[in-house]
Amino acid sequence: MTAESDFWGCRACRSINTSRADRCYKCHVPREVAGVKPTEMSVTEAAPVIGPTGTYQSSETRAVLATVAAVAFILATYVALWIGWQVGNLRAARRGDEADTLFASSNLLLVLPVVLGVLALAAYGFWISRAVANLPPLGAGYSRVSPNWAFLEPLIPGLNLYALPARAGEVISKLGGSTVGMPLIAVSFFLIVGPPIAAGILLRFSRFVADPRREFWGTLGTTLLVSFTIQVIGIAIALYIVWHIEGLFRKRVAAGSDAPVQPMADTTEAIATRG
Repeated sequence: MTAESDFWGCRACRSINTSRADRCYKCHVPREVAGVKPTEMSVTEAAPVIGPTGTYQSSETRAVLATVAAVAFILATYVALWIGWQVGNLRAARRGDEADTLFASSNLLLVLPVVLGVLALAAYGFWISRAVANLPPLGAGYSRVSPNWAFLEPLIPGLNLYALPARAGEVISKLGGSTVGMPLIAVSFFLIVGPPIAAGILLRFSRFVADPRREFWGTLGTTLLVSFTIQVIGIAIALYIVWHIEGLFRKRVAAGSDAPVQPMADTTEAIATRG
């Protein structure tokens, strides 16, 4: 059996949510803002309009950090790939000792892109979490996720493939949309995800040639350099999207949407009666 305490109602859209949900499944408004007991929702009165809530804080500094982190990752990766290209050519020329020496002396430079890549994702999460937090103060509604979860999403392997484009697209949509934002997100996604797949297929086919080991090492470095160069184009587009969103925020603020906190008149009463 279920009890009334197992559910809560959303005053903003009159949806019914389970007690485990901290946001409305339909309009994403947090429970503490619009949650009431289901029996206290009126079926005759119009749903109250929830105005801007919270305080707007510029995310431009975080966007700068994300940009710098991405550029540092790109440069470090090119250095590592150049070293890998040299190692591959030495192995293809059957100069294994020289290849091993170069590889051993460059361990730090080969690991650095991984570290900077994680930092770049963290910097992006740091930025997108502020962007998500800035939606309610500008009257743009609520994201599907909390700012804290928006920060964590880019750091979770697998999930970030969905979350990175989805969260940026959601922010653009809630800020009014744009004619270039959504298409560029799709282009950026395929330019970043596609090349590693194509490179893997190409390298796999290299084993069918007359001298597969030599051909593999001769092809590896060049393939990875070309693949990453295409990815860099996708990353550059992603950075453009970050600054495009910043532009949408500036326009929203300039239009006077950065109003002070304006909760529903009876939000306090709703929160009190919820428990």
